Amino acid sequence: MTLSNIVFLTLYYSSQVSIINLLQSIELQKRVKAFSLALDTINKCLSEAICSVSRGRSDGESRTAGLIHSGNEIIEAFKYDTQVGSQERELVLEQQTVLRQLEAILAIHKLAGQGNYVDTLREIVKLTFLPLDPRAPDVTRDTFQNLSPHVQACVPDLLKVALNCLDSVPDTDGSLRAIRAKIANFLANNMNRNWPRDLYDKVARNL
Repeated sequence: MTLSNIVFLTLYYSSQVSIINLLQSIELQKRVKAFSLALDTINKCLSEAICSVSRGRSDGESRTAGLIHSGNEIIEAFKYDTQVGSQERELVLEQQTVLRQLEAILAIHKLAGQGNYVDTLREIVKLTFLPLDPRAPDVTRDTFQNLSPHVQACVPDLLKVALNCLDSVPDTDGSLRAIRAKIANFLANNMNRNWPRDLYDKVARNL
């Protein structure tokens, strides 16, 4: 057996153990009715899987469907549990919002991967949690800071997708330039974040 095969098998079995541990942790959280904590665990893993998808790793796509399914199961169990307190209910609804935001980001990556650049841009500007709609007024930095860290982690790759799509679609009415300006303004308001340097460079070259 070659060294590369040994490394592959080691990583494979390590990932399987991690998945099993994750499932056991989520199941335990469900049993003790810690629905929001279980959803947070799923959202964290889904965010990591989406980042893997955006960087072309095949293991990410195989994980996302199962994580979303598990998240929806938890939400259904929560809906029919009459003993959930008001504080836990509020936390679950917050995590449900995060799950839907991550689903929307994943759908955008899939559209872009299929070469549907116009549809991808259309869906990106429709995201209510990012200020990229050229028809909407600019918003403050606090809006982004209030997002879940799991969603925030997916934003740099999402912006790269948007910029790649903008490069692939002709700007017939000036609307794409307006989207570029929105992205540039958004990045300017978040210069304190440790985002990839090539993201800023790409925006600067296209203004």
